[in-house]
This record gives sequence, structure tokens and C-alpha cells, in this order.
Amino acid sequence: MSIHPIIIIPVYNARESLLKLLNTIHLVSELPILIIDDGSIDGLSEKDLSPATYLKHGLNRGKGAALKTALTHARKLGFSHAVTLDADGQHAPESIRDFLALSSMHSRALVVGKRDLINNAMPFHRKLSNNITSQIISLRTGNQIHDVQVGYRCYPLNDSRLWDSIEDGFQFETAVFFNVARLRMKLIWQPIPVIYGNEASHMNLILDTIRFVRTFFRSFKC
Repeated sequence: MSIHPIIIIPVYNARESLLKLLNTIHLVSELPILIIDDGSIDGLSEKDLSPATYLKHGLNRGKGAALKTALTHARKLGFSHAVTLDADGQHAPESIRDFLALSSMHSRALVVGKRDLINNAMPFHRKLSNNITSQIISLRTGNQIHDVQVGYRCYPLNDSRLWDSIEDGFQFETAVFFNVARLRMKLIWQPIPVIYGNEASHMNLILDTIRFVRTFFRSFKC
């Protein structure tokens, strides 16, 4: 099936890594790019990003809020699918073609990156929390969730209920799995490499654990 995709990259205070990522993307893909700036204060501006489309939140509202803004905008522009990558350089642009190949064969499925959560360079506490939360969400949704936290995905844009969520932070990407189950969508996993460098994380282990628990219990009210 022919699809009409766009690349979406949410960014918050990651100007340098974003510019490096864009240079790499341009080497492997000619897809249009939408940057959603979630209130950065590091000097990032629209002139840095041409010819990408640039949207900006006036204040930092969270990764989930940024993704919801961008996905809704991409749908209004007439795109059929959106490949989402993080701005910190942890997602290899070379995998974009693999996501698009799967989406072309399964146009109404959510395609999600699958990292090796055992044998990789991810910090131990991130491995532990990701494996535990992935198993919890698997039991809750009835789908096998291999990697609940990964942001490398290809969203079909035909039904906005997929990203309709109260969650505005990192928990948004967990909440999407509840919507997949509720909408009885197909879920497909695309293996991706694990890339870790010296980039700073905006996640807080204790606070985000509490937020995960809140997100989990909220799913029973939907």
C-alpha cells in the first residue's frame, strides 16, 4: 500500500544533538520533517531547522503534549503516517526505512521499535524499570509489550483516538498501548539498535515511577 509519511521529532533543550540528528536523517531519507519544540530555552530557532516544519510550545508541557500537538498537526496536513524519533540521537535514522516498509504492509498498525533490553549498554536501573513496566503493561493490555518506553515508532494517522490521552509527559507513550488495545489495533515490533552516549536524560526515576503507577490506574477508568 502507498503511504504518505512524515518524520516527527519532539525536542526540549537538545539543540546540538538535534542538529546532528537532522544531518544524518538528510543522508538517508528525503521525507518531510516536523520539529515540535517543547519550550526549549537553549537558543533553538526556526532558522536552524530549514526546510523542516517548526512548531513550538511557549512553555515546556512535556513530551506527550509535544507528540500530541505534532501528530494532530501532521494529520491535518494530510499525512498518513508519522515516524517519531527522539532528538537525543538514541534512534538510528537508518531504521526509518524499516518502519516504513512495515507500515506499507500493515497500514493501520502501530509499528514500535524493539530494543534488546537485556544485552545492551542501557544503564541498569533503566533496564530494570523498562523490563518490569513492559511486563505489567503486557498483562494489562493483553498484548506482548517488549519495550514500553521506546519513542521510535510509526503512527498511523487515520484515527486520532490512538494518541488521545490525558498524559502529557513520558507516560504518554505508555498510555498509547492502552489505546492500541482499546481500538483493537495491530501492534508490530521493529528491532532497532541501542545507542547510548553522554546525552542528559530528562527522566526522573522516582517521579516517573510514581507517574507510571498513576497512568496504570488511570487506564481502568477509560
